Amino acid sequence: MKPMISSLGVLGAVFLVTAPAASALTCSQQAAQLQERQVTAQEMADARLTLVDEVEAAGDAWENAEALRNFSAEQAAEADATKVAYDTLKADLLEKESSLQGLVVSLNDEVAAYNRKCVRN
Repeated sequence: MKPMISSLGVLGAVFLVTAPAASALTCSQQAAQLQERQVTAQEMADARLTLVDEVEAAGDAWENAEALRNFSAEQAAEADATKVAYDTLKADLLEKESSLQGLVVSLNDEVAAYNRKCVRN
């Protein structure tokens, strides 16, 4: 019976010695993943800002075309086409905004979990 207790003690000691190294590796991997996700979030934010400019320009184009709608059938068709383009860009912007907000919420949760697990004061 005594050899069994000794071998369990040694096994426990080996686990305790290797656990911090494994935990550090996991924290290191988590940190790398968080950095990658932060880069992705920044890229999405930059793309969203670019799209905001495009939406504003499309809105201006639609307003200009709408002002000329009643002058001819071609002007009315142009106004309709610019309105479709504007609405499409607005929908794309809404989708990007929603995706970005979801990513940021998820990323914030992951950072909080990382801080609880890996950051020591």
